[in-house]
Amino acid sequence: MSNHQTLFRTVTNEVLERVLLVSVALHGKDIDTSGILEMTRLVESAGGEIVHKISQKRNRPDGGFFVGKGKAEQIAADAENLGLTTIVFNHNLSPGQVNRLEETTKCKIIDRTELILAIFAVQARTPQAKLRIELAQLGYMLPRLSGMWHHLDRLGAGIGTRGPGETQLEVDRRRARARMATLERKLDSLDAGAKVRHSRREGMFSVALAGYTNAGKSTLLNKLCGADVHSEDRLFATLDTTSRRLELPEGGSVIVSDTVGFIEKLPKSLLSSFRSTLDVVCEADLILLVADTADPDKLVKLSTVTETLEKIDAGSIDRVTVWNKCDLTEASGSGELSVSGITGEGIEQLVHFIQTKRREALAWCRVTINICSGDLDYWIRTNSIVDSFVRDDNTGAVEIVCGLYLGLNHLKKKLGSSSSSWNVESLPAYCEFERGTI
Repeated sequence: MSNHQTLFRTVTNEVLERVLLVSVALHGKDIDTSGILEMTRLVESAGGEIVHKISQKRNRPDGGFFVGKGKAEQIAADAENLGLTTIVFNHNLSPGQVNRLEETTKCKIIDRTELILAIFAVQARTPQAKLRIELAQLGYMLPRLSGMWHHLDRLGAGIGTRGPGETQLEVDRRRARARMATLERKLDSLDAGAKVRHSRREGMFSVALAGYTNAGKSTLLNKLCGADVHSEDRLFATLDTTSRRLELPEGGSVIVSDTVGFIEKLPKSLLSSFRSTLDVVCEADLILLVADTADPDKLVKLSTVTETLEKIDAGSIDRVTVWNKCDLTEASGSGELSVSGITGEGIEQLVHFIQTKRREALAWCRVTINICSGDLDYWIRTNSIVDSFVRDDNTGAVEIVCGLYLGLNHLKKKLGSSSSSWNVESLPAYCEFERGTI
């Protein structure tokens, strides 16, 4: 691990902060061992090392301490005996619960949301990602500022008296809100530029890679498009949207976009801050749900991804599951599209699937033109997939069967500006054309 600033400290290969992990099973459920394993990886990504774990089963969270006062005292004793100063909860805590736990344990308390935000901050590489993370962190911190100044008492009591803690709290809140407004303006400006770049690709079939974090989306993008996008075996290694052109065997191309990975209980502040980044998923023609076929919890994680897509209003978009990492020995039986982003196994089949989906999305028609000039011929071949081009040697008229990228009106407008007489007949979907029904 290279030197970088984390939630815990500046981490080197030799130094990791030692952490106590607390996990609570609620509503009569059993202890979630897979959730504990995921938290272990999250802590490692943030620059920590779990050296002790405490689990508890409760019907519902305690309002004051989440785990109850007695359990909090036990956690404090274990942390003191082990010489630990950082405690991580695999749950989201209220500001009041954090304050009481810190007073009882005399340790730094970090909940699940703060941990994920910290990992995002470590992994952010571009200016856009750094701004979005800072905005999300400020939004998370704002309601918790009061607890940071509980050690400053009021001077006196009654009307007209205010203590230094209250004054500092007001200053911090004002600064935080001002900074958030500045960040939002900067992001709006950056997002406007992104929309202009996106408009240049209007009409191109777009494919979005979505999936649980560390499912191998970036590696799959590299293998599909011959790209060189940063990828590593690490949670949230990719935070920014990366789009690359995929050239199809039959001609033409589609845009494939890699997006930030999802995770269970993804903080709402992150969904809000990364909304513009996730818009590429909402605007896609096809979503490839990338799942790790070697993961024993793949079905649960796939369900989490599906639920997240519903939250960002992308649930109605055509999607298919792509089972990645089929080259691993732990890989188990899965669906039709099994691939390996490392070895390239199944990639050809996946490209064919994408090509078929693009064909189905086109506006298919039969065009008859009495005189087809070279300019018109070039325009049709550039703006559509031509499946049939027949020219009458006697009259020079042509009959073309093609699938248009931008719809029939786009073609009719072009034909209307020419001097040729023409006729356009709309055809059913290409899949029916392939079966010989037209």
